[in-house]
Amino acid sequence: MTAMTDPIDPTVLAAPATAVDGDAQTWALLRAVAAGDPTAWPALLTRLEPELLGFARRQPIGRLRDRDDTPREIVTRVFRRLHARDHAAIKKLCALDPPPELRAWLRVVVRRSAIDYMREAPEFERATANRPDRWISLATLTSDAAAPGPSSLPDKRRLVLSTVREMVARAAAEFRARGDDAFTHLALEWKIPRIHVRRLVTKGDQFLAVLVAVLEGRSHVEIAASLRLTRREVELTVRYIEELLHARFTVD
Repeated sequence: MTAMTDPIDPTVLAAPATAVDGDAQTWALLRAVAAGDPTAWPALLTRLEPELLGFARRQPIGRLRDRDDTPREIVTRVFRRLHARDHAAIKKLCALDPPPELRAWLRVVVRRSAIDYMREAPEFERATANRPDRWISLATLTSDAAAPGPSSLPDKRRLVLSTVREMVARAAAEFRARGDDAFTHLALEWKIPRIHVRRLVTKGDQFLAVLVAVLEGRSHVEIAASLRLTRREVELTVRYIEELLHARFTVD
């Protein structure tokens, strides 16, 4: 996954405030997280999310602003930043004296998270001199020329199918238990964009049906006819599966 911008420095602010921000409850939750209270982190997410979504909707990130899920994708990255390295950013924030203006600090974090999101889009991906191998494309798993050994095509097919099947089952179970909160929960746990979790929940059965057919070597036209989908739907599903596997298992 594309590397994030520089780590958050809570001192990078428009101007410090002379007194604690008016939202005393938010500050109390931030300090509880910094102190290691395990119950404070979920409460902080719930409290911050509405305001962070508002900041995220106003980010200047070009055409990506038109995507319905963009604000939540940005907020997911904000939460990932705040959670990283045992809440290091929150601890730095709470250690400042006098405390900064809280919303100015949050806007900095949202802006940097929006930049990360923009850079993860394919058209913004920057080449590197030595890029690690990406997850194997589904197109390379349909040949009949299987080599013996643990890296054979049958083994790779089983690995891909079992991986997607496990992710679909986990996403469905989390959605039943948490509702829409499951999207953010699994995105943070798996370190993938939130849209991939949403697709696993809403299109999980279709993912598996198309994947099985692809691994059997059937054409997109044949798959579309047998599953009563359009050819375009099949092509998009294959692309979504490959994007999911790349996001979940490849580190750039």
